Amino acid sequence: MALSLDSTYHNIYYKNVLTKIRDIINDDRDYGAVYIGPVYEDRGNYSVRIWGLTAETTQNLTSGEWSRTYNTEISMYMVEPSPNENFWEQYYADGERLYQLLYNNESVAGSLGWYDGTVESMRINEMEAEEEAVDGLWTIKYNFVCRINRAN
Repeated sequence: MALSLDSTYHNIYYKNVLTKIRDIINDDRDYGAVYIGPVYEDRGNYSVRIWGLTAETTQNLTSGEWSRTYNTEISMYMVEPSPNENFWEQYYADGERLYQLLYNNESVAGSLGWYDGTVESMRINEMEAEEEAVDGLWTIKYNFVCRINRAN
């Protein structure tokens, strides 16, 4: 059977998880770039990268109906080649603000909205090789997990 977008299947990971996270962060911030991508991109002194890591079916309900867990990495980046205590205060404040924002959005209403949204980890300055090559880059990475049920 051929599939047809939005009638027999939905682009759930991108539209209902990744872009919703981006919208939530953009609605909270009036500065910085928030983008979906697999690797760090130079987007200025403050940016947030969102990337889907895994999706796991947790329950098949009936034909075409399922429950799935989505695991997403959210990386906050700040660039400061010569950090001082004022920078560190802002760095940790922005990190806590993003954590609280994700915590406050444990569920998102609407068709194919998520529930049980949880930040499972918050890793300070854990970098990939390409990130380490950027002078003055600092990061906080969050592992955000949520669940979505699809019903026919």
